[in-house]
Amino acid sequence: MLFFSRFSRWISLSWVLLSLHGCINAYDPDLALNANLVVVSGIITDLDEAQTIRLSRSRSNADSSNVSIPIQRANVTVTANGTTPITLIEVLPGTYRLPADFRGKVGNTYQLRFQTTQGAVYESSVETMVSVPPILRVYDQFNPQGPRKTADGLPVPANDIYLDLQDPANDRNFYLWRWRLYELQTWCATCQQGRYVVRDIGPVGAGPIDIIGCIRDTTLGTTNRFDYPCRGLCWDIFYNIDIDAFSDVYTNGQPQAGHKVASIPIYQRDPALIVVEQLSISPNAYRYYRLFAEQVQNTGTLADSPPAPISGNIRNVNNSSENVVGYFSASSVAVGRHKIKRQDVNTGLFQGLFYAINGRAPRLETSQPGSSPFGSSASSALCISSDSRTSQLPPGWNE
Repeated sequence: MLFFSRFSRWISLSWVLLSLHGCINAYDPDLALNANLVVVSGIITDLDEAQTIRLSRSRSNADSSNVSIPIQRANVTVTANGTTPITLIEVLPGTYRLPADFRGKVGNTYQLRFQTTQGAVYESSVETMVSVPPILRVYDQFNPQGPRKTADGLPVPANDIYLDLQDPANDRNFYLWRWRLYELQTWCATCQQGRYVVRDIGPVGAGPIDIIGCIRDTTLGTTNRFDYPCRGLCWDIFYNIDIDAFSDVYTNGQPQAGHKVASIPIYQRDPALIVVEQLSISPNAYRYYRLFAEQVQNTGTLADSPPAPISGNIRNVNNSSENVVGYFSASSVAVGRHKIKRQDVNTGLFQGLFYAINGRAPRLETSQPGSSPFGSSASSALCISSDSRTSQLPPGWNE
């Protein structure tokens, strides 16, 4: 399986996994269950970014596939220190945002409560935000025998990412690590049975661009695909999909050197930027994430138990027997950035990031006659910012 295909799947579920990331904040399990489960995704942090909670319902179809349906129009609040309710606003279906100036504070307690349009009321346990030590260093090591393989069975070289920290003495500490990766992308759009158009309707420069994207072209076959290079600099953003939680029960107060947080397959020689976040979590949150990781990873043989929904810290106030999946927590976050320069990469044939994601080489649009509504030459495409792409220079890129 291609490395980034797993990320594409995750992104398509719309902050499916580490929705532990800002507006993407949670583990949304992809479990084949004959069930109708409420799934809650949310981590309150002290980062200077939007704070969101995601609510959805996971349902099984007749073919045993799962579908995630956003829970919309719910009344959602987070109560700070047991006395101050903070109302969240639904900004996308099932995504609820705290006020723009909200930041979590170490020492404060937080509790989530929401009511659906059907009248069901849910609330979390009370979570306390505890301090987290800084990340002392993030660094990479070239690994010619990475964990991924090509279709021919050859190993894909990787950059293994490590961090160092000093665990505080005399405190029990529980950690959760998450990361996001910025990779330069040179291809910004794909059109199937169509062509990419950027058109400003009206006098030149007088109004916004009205048409951006693929316009159907019936002269093309239904399987025809054209790919369009980016008009400017563009970065694809990828997130970790593995749960990395740690307790200092056996190493309290000791320096932690060389904790491996990622192994990034190398599909291009261009540099990349990884942003590692180190979260402080409660003992109960640690136990939840560890159990979740063990169950998700322990499903490979006939002897393994099938996945089952893991209850977190959210309950239906009026129906204690309902199983609610997910964990609402409050975490202080330490951030470390590292530029992966790839100057030591001197082996292998690199097919590019586009090939890694799509499993094929890009195909340029052929030129069109001047009378065509699609223009007289092949287009380039805009880099449209989203959770998985940005045209803005990532902080730390030039360091």
